[in-house]
Amino acid sequence: MGGEISASFGHYLRETQGNFVYSEDKHPDQKAQKSRRTASSTMLSDEDPVVQCIAGRATKFVGFMDHDGVESFQLVKYQENERHDPHHDWFFEPRKKPSGQTCNRVASFFLYLGENPIGGETCFHHLYPAPVDADPSKFSNINSDDGLGFAVKPITGNAMFWMNLHANNTGDVRTIHSALPIRAGVKYGINILLKRCYGI
Repeated sequence: MGGEISASFGHYLRETQGNFVYSEDKHPDQKAQKSRRTASSTMLSDEDPVVQCIAGRATKFVGFMDHDGVESFQLVKYQENERHDPHHDWFFEPRKKPSGQTCNRVASFFLYLGENPIGGETCFHHLYPAPVDADPSKFSNINSDDGLGFAVKPITGNAMFWMNLHANNTGDVRTIHSALPIRAGVKYGINILLKRCYGI
């Protein structure tokens, strides 16, 4: 998923400007905590051919893994000082379908779009930082007290991928991550969340 997909989404960035809704959301499993996301977002149509193309590429990428398709795409916009505090994409209490199956988010992509802001890194707080010789244009050193924090800069056209669940379908706490505050500019991105349904 490179620059050509990012360029295709330039159209959506223009078309959806008036559709963004600002919110201070909390993860369904974290309603009692202070953790929150301050950002604007809008949903993209599942019927759109570019959305379908990206969904197809995402599912092809994870062809080795059992899954049940992708959730509808959410386009998010972070402006100056906005952020998403530490959270995970999987659910402590997964959703159940009428069939009795349980569904959770088995894997995530985050596709960076837009303006290459200052700040706004995606930081995994339980992972070690990038090596000292890593490309500084792609990774940040956040200087955390415990020495942990793998922080990836929001570079237009790049995408991240990670697994959320263990083989037994329990959540992996190492995937706790945050969107660090934007210091200048605007960050756009698309959440691509793959589902897995299991058990009856």
